[in-house]
Amino acid sequence: MKEGAERITKRILEDAHAAAEKIREESAEKAASAESEARQKAERRQETILEQGRKDAEEQKRRIIGVAELEARKELLSAKQEMIGEAFQKSLEQLTGQDDRDYLSVIREMLLNFVETGTETVIFSERDLKRISDDFWKEINNEVSGKDKQGDLKLSEETRNIKGGFILQSDGVEVNCSFEALLEMKRDELEPELAAILFK
Repeated sequence: MKEGAERITKRILEDAHAAAEKIREESAEKAASAESEARQKAERRQETILEQGRKDAEEQKRRIIGVAELEARKELLSAKQEMIGEAFQKSLEQLTGQDDRDYLSVIREMLLNFVETGTETVIFSERDLKRISDDFWKEINNEVSGKDKQGDLKLSEETRNIKGGFILQSDGVEVNCSFEALLEMKRDELEPELAAILFK
């Protein structure tokens, strides 16, 4: 009977050891599986984070490049506008810097084109008023009267702060025929052509 009890005890212990070993193996497998799954999740998360980081970096890079390109275009446009402005300024300087004979020839043509009735008052700059001789004024009035107008233009003693050209005054209304005003009026029309010449 004693042997039977020992055999049962031994059997119980063996079963217990076998069960414990099985539990250990299953626990190890579960732990390994859980660890593997956790590692895979971590790797997927890491890849997602890295991919998002790459996308964010690419987007930021694209934005920075876009802003830089926009700034460069603005600076280029500003430089072009400045050069066009300088070209107009040089044109104005060339017009006003002509010798008296050429300058008065331009004024003569302008007067003949802009005068409407032949009775207007003409206002010059102080510098130009000194260049106008009595003979020149008589010739202008003669030419104006030859164009079916009255030929009674009056030379004003008043002067204006203009670079060149003149102001026509009639019945309280003034028409600005200064070089500055005429160039400014033509600027929109001339800018594309000038830009094409300057920036081939």
